[in-house]
Amino acid sequence: MSLPESYAEIAITVGRKPKKWDERRVTRSGIRRFLMACAPTGAEYPTPSWYRLWLQIEWTRAQARTLRVVIPPNLWNEDKARLAAKIISSPDDANRREERTRALRWARR
Repeated sequence: MSLPESYAEIAITVGRKPKKWDERRVTRSGIRRFLMACAPTGAEYPTPSWYRLWLQIEWTRAQARTLRVVIPPNLWNEDKARLAAKIISSPDDANRREERTRALRWARR
């Protein structure tokens, strides 16, 4: 599979564009960073912070599938570490226990 031609093409496909983005050569790591920057965050997602990060990661993964771009697992390592740390430091939330388990399982892969 080939990568999209430009980040402008990706922005049109996903319907979002980050506030700041320098146009450069399109790479898989660049696509992941671009999508993470585009992902809905803040007031659009409820708290706790691990849940916001998890939804951002899920959105990014879904958009990568839409673009038919495979993001290598090693590019997710930093996000996995951040997510695991936030989950562990956050108090248990009975309302999101199942989602917390899914997120932690993904972070440990």
